[in-house]
Amino acid sequence: MVEIRALKESDRGHLRALELFCIREYLEASMNKNWDNLPQDLMDQLGASSKGSFDHYLDKGLCYVAVEDGQIVGFAFSQMIEHVNNVAKVLWIESMAVHPDHRRKGIGYKLLKKLSTEAKKKGAKAVQSIIMPDLVSSVMLHKKLGFFMDGRKVAFLDLDSMQ
Repeated sequence: MVEIRALKESDRGHLRALELFCIREYLEASMNKNWDNLPQDLMDQLGASSKGSFDHYLDKGLCYVAVEDGQIVGFAFSQMIEHVNNVAKVLWIESMAVHPDHRRKGIGYKLLKKLSTEAKKKGAKAVQSIIMPDLVSSVMLHKKLGFFMDGRKVAFLDLDSMQ
């Protein structure tokens, strides 16, 4: 049976390995990128479980792990944002994944439902999540919970690299 529980400091190592595994899977399958060709400093920055991000989410986030037989098999990193797109108090889901061996068992649904329920208790009026449109299972999971997709893409500008 899967337990959904709050993120803990002791989850850091296993969670990092799982998130990088899932990022690698996506990059190689969907984007035709060779993981072994990525610079190490880029890999170190990827994901919500990276050093600085993990600490932020542990302290200020609304984050959960899915545990089965003592192993972390899924996770969700999110945080409350005071005002986004004319909505006060939004839960922003930064990163969420389930290990491939544990998919299609309802774990993603349980994580997303837990996030949504806890966000509502904390006064959130909406939940926003980045979804890769080519990940049909992710789109269907979000729709199952009542999310709608408005077709927008997230644009990102790294101000440190701006000339």
